[in-house]
Order: sequence, then C-alpha cells, then structure tokens
Amino acid sequence: MGDVRLREIESVDRRGPGQEFVELYADFLLNKMVERQFRAFRRGFNMVTDDSPLVNLFRPEELELLICGSQVGGVLKVVVVVVTHYDFMELMKSTEYDGGYTSETPIVQAFWELVHDMTTEDKKRLLQFTTGSARVPVGGLARLKLIIARHGPDCDRLPTAHTCFNVLLLPEYSSKEKLRDRLYKAIKYAQGFGML
Repeated sequence: MGDVRLREIESVDRRGPGQEFVELYADFLLNKMVERQFRAFRRGFNMVTDDSPLVNLFRPEELELLICGSQVGGVLKVVVVVVTHYDFMELMKSTEYDGGYTSETPIVQAFWELVHDMTTEDKKRLLQFTTGSARVPVGGLARLKLIIARHGPDCDRLPTAHTCFNVLLLPEYSSKEKLRDRLYKAIKYAQGFGML
C-alpha cells in the first residue's frame, strides 16, 4: 500500500506548468471523463425538447432552474411550471377512424363540434376516458393517435373506450343531443378504474 504523505504547496505559479496541469486535470474531470454519459443525456434531452416550446420560451439559466431547482438557505426549491395546451384541432387532424366511420360521418362531425365547445376540465375528462391519462403527451395531442370506431347503430349505450389502444367506441347515435348526453355521462362517471 505504501505511505501517503501530504505536502502543502505554499504558492502555485499561475503562469507556470502547475497551472497548465490544474487546467488539464479540471478539463479531464469535468468534461472528458463524462463525455460519453453527457452525449447520451444530451441525446435524450433533445428527444424530449425538440418539439417543445421550452427551448424557445426559456433562457438556459431558466431551464436550469426548472430542471434542477435552486438552493435557498440550504433548502432546495424546485419550480414546477406545467404549460398544457389542449389543442383538440391537432387531435382531430391526427385521429383515425374505423368500423365504417370517416371524418365526414355526421356523428363524428357532431362529436368534434361537442369536443371543441367543451371546457378545459371536460377535455381533460375526455382524455382520461379515452386514453387513461388526462395529460397531453410530449409533442402535443397530434402524437396521441386516437381511433374513433363505430360501435353499432343508435342505442342507449354510453360510449366506451379501450384506453390501452386510445380507441373510442362510439355508437352511431341518431342526434347530436343524444351524443352530448351519452358522451358527457360517460366522461363524468368513468372514474375509479385505471391507473391513478
């Protein structure tokens, strides 16, 4: 093992080879040693933020505050900012249809009219009902890939959903009023099942 001897250095010539060693060693510790890990982190960070308004809305020091928080009086304070934009026009454009429905089917058009008139709280309930989560995915609602499928002719059943596959099963109701009544009942009372 050997003896460990510590010796104090009284002064370091900042212009000499000692300073160069310190700079090279600091560069190695802070940059070179973690270069591979940092590249992986940067790749992941860019995957999450590429289409995000974070990059354009915040300065680097503000992003650091959002991600890392700040130390005030020995206590870590984290700022949480959630900017959620429920752009259901994006969702409408990216939605696929099945079972005979198309974007031109009258009941589908009535569905989207109802959705666009919903409050933000009801839009959250609709998302929760159809996907199992009331949150907008990273990249916006266009990335959700909702499927609206015909679920039989006009009936008194409520709409149902397969949350694992983002599928809304919608009977072909005879009127917009009936659709409104059934849809609002479904999203209002569809609680208590699923992941919290």
